[in-house]
Amino acid sequence: MSEEYANSLSFVMTQTNYDYETAKTKLLLHNGNHINVVKEYMGIPIHKKNQKICSINQEIYKQLRQELDNSMRVYNDAHPINAEDVIDKFGQYKHNS
Repeated sequence: MSEEYANSLSFVMTQTNYDYETAKTKLLLHNGNHINVVKEYMGIPIHKKNQKICSINQEIYKQLRQELDNSMRVYNDAHPINAEDVIDKFGQYKHNS
């Protein structure tokens, strides 16, 4: 057993209430990452970062689209469309043409 692994094992046992065998099993399960073992013990979710890397230009347009979508959603919520008014206006337009 390497010194680093022994230190990780000792760390896990002091930070949790795991015995030697449980700590060893958990370290093997988490590929020797003692931080992930303690996070699992405390109930903290372990997330892998799978963010897609995009260019600055893509990020700018993404944020613009999101902002415009949000502003239109707020406007449409504040000013609902009345279907009867639209039909009447369309009928008047068609009649005048």
